[in-house]
Amino acid sequence: MSSSANQEVSTPSPPSQSGRRLALRGSFWTLLGYGGSQLLRLGSNLVLAWLLFPDAFGLMALVAVFMQGLQMFTDIGLGPSIIHNKRGLDPAFLHTAYSLQVLRGFFLWGLSWLLAPMVAAFFSATDPQAESLVSLMPVAALTAVIGGFNSMGIHLLNRHMNLRLFTALELLPQLAASLVMILWALWSPSVWALVSGGLASSLVRLMLSHVWNPGPRDRFGWSQDCFGDLFHFGKWIFLSTLVAFMAQHLDRILLGKLLSLAELGVYSIAMTFARVPIHVSSRLSSTVIFPLLARLQDNPKALVTACLQARQQVLWVSGAVCVGFALAAPLFFGLLYDHRYSEAGSISQWLALYVWSHVLMVSMDRIPLALGQPKKLFQSGLLTTLAMLLALPGYILFDLPGFILGMTMANLLAHGYLVAGLPEGRADMLRQGLVFSLGLLTYGLPLVLLLRNPYFASNPGQHALLVVLGGLLPLLMSAWALRSAMKSRSNQSASK
Repeated sequence: MSSSANQEVSTPSPPSQSGRRLALRGSFWTLLGYGGSQLLRLGSNLVLAWLLFPDAFGLMALVAVFMQGLQMFTDIGLGPSIIHNKRGLDPAFLHTAYSLQVLRGFFLWGLSWLLAPMVAAFFSATDPQAESLVSLMPVAALTAVIGGFNSMGIHLLNRHMNLRLFTALELLPQLAASLVMILWALWSPSVWALVSGGLASSLVRLMLSHVWNPGPRDRFGWSQDCFGDLFHFGKWIFLSTLVAFMAQHLDRILLGKLLSLAELGVYSIAMTFARVPIHVSSRLSSTVIFPLLARLQDNPKALVTACLQARQQVLWVSGAVCVGFALAAPLFFGLLYDHRYSEAGSISQWLALYVWSHVLMVSMDRIPLALGQPKKLFQSGLLTTLAMLLALPGYILFDLPGFILGMTMANLLAHGYLVAGLPEGRADMLRQGLVFSLGLLTYGLPLVLLLRNPYFASNPGQHALLVVLGGLLPLLMSAWALRSAMKSRSNQSASK
């Protein structure tokens, strides 16, 4: 690796004008890509909801837990390691990472064959249709093998903040998946249509990752020193990924035993759209905030200050989307879905609380990684997973709303743990989250209760008008806040 590359990574500095331009440009491509992704998701989900039955979505929810888990485990922290490590551009480092990734993919596929019968037996006790997981899981796990051969160029694009190509690597595979799923569902309406989409997405992503690789050509290689660096940083990333997967998907595992597949399918569809603010904040944190914070790893005070500034914009946008969807959910599902999914609207309103608690956490959880402390992220994820057990007594007392409130409390506990472990600015971080939370709750809760009045159920026009007016104000306020922040940064740059 060239000395200039070493100097660029090893000499952190406060956010500069170029850093702000990178953040703004990165945010633009991230949000543009996310908007396109959600349009694709919405369109394909609507079509598939009419072609398939809720039972298929319930079964796919269980398969998706497994598939997403494998996709998360395949990375084993290689991406953050390449972005964070000062040797991240070294060919020997990249070749060692590539070899580890391929081996991991085959290991996970073999593991799927061993686990599939046990998982199928566990869930089929509640619904006999779950017996098909024996064949579904190993086929779905092929995504881990395919993903294992993805080019390291994906992470280099993120390191260099070339988010134009990085966004294309997200959108084009999703487009291929949507087309394959819809065509398959038209030909044979079953859960296999949903599984085929994951395989198609993985194949397209594999091909594009090598075509757009900006670094050295991927090949197998091994360096003991590079492995030591990857293992030291990646062991906690792997454990963090493991517990994060459990924290994010334990709800569907538990509800798979408590609900029927049809009920689980309705819940999964509600969660898919309720997660929009989570995806926005997670994408901004990983593709924009983390690469910038990594440059400040030797200056904790400046790093936390930069995160507070960036997080404020994330909370404005995510909060506006969260409130808007909580208001619009019953009307959204009532108009666009048939009666089989009618309960998804009220479920989404409860899920808004869980989603906001998750946004609070993921909008600042890149700080431990940027400081080279992935162990703290693992401990936070472990706390979330253990605290998810609070959802079970919540379900016993208040059914599904109580389960969701239990999940919310788990996220809040993990968020408090991360804040307590900050090297600087703990009071500022806590105050920022508290102010936004109280503001959203004070504004959104009365409107949600008002829209539950039977009058609005019998007057859809009035219902729609109140939803638009109620959701418009947070969006306008978030736009005003973003504009003010950009103007302030522009004035600061001009005064230097």
